[in-house]
Amino acid sequence: MIPANGHTVTSPSTEIMWDARSRVAFVRYSPGAILASTDGTFLADALTGWVGVDGESFAVLADAAGLGGTDAEYRAKASHFFRQHRDHAFIALLNLGPVIHVVVEMFRIGTGIQLKTFADEAEARSWLRAKGIAA
Repeated sequence: MIPANGHTVTSPSTEIMWDARSRVAFVRYSPGAILASTDGTFLADALTGWVGVDGESFAVLADAAGLGGTDAEYRAKASHFFRQHRDHAFIALLNLGPVIHVVVEMFRIGTGIQLKTFADEAEARSWLRAKGIAA
């Protein structure tokens, strides 16, 4: 999941690698991370800088292995960002634990964003390609 040409930003809980060619942000979390408000701001700021405001499609491909949870402030900040990009953002998630899976489903329903969970990266990439993303 390492981008061929792009940028990487890190925080104590999150690493985001942006591949400008495919317009895919690859996200990994620190083991046991509980995402909070600052993590939501970090994600939204990084993505805003990369995706711009022209409405061009982009994707987030996230490996949630070891993710411990999210708090309400994180979900509010992430929700606000993705609602603004609902028509052209696609989120593919891998390796969700059972609790995170429930949280993600509630997030998907609550925001109306195009989000799907997958058992492996190949399936996730296939879905993104079907959505017009060069994953």
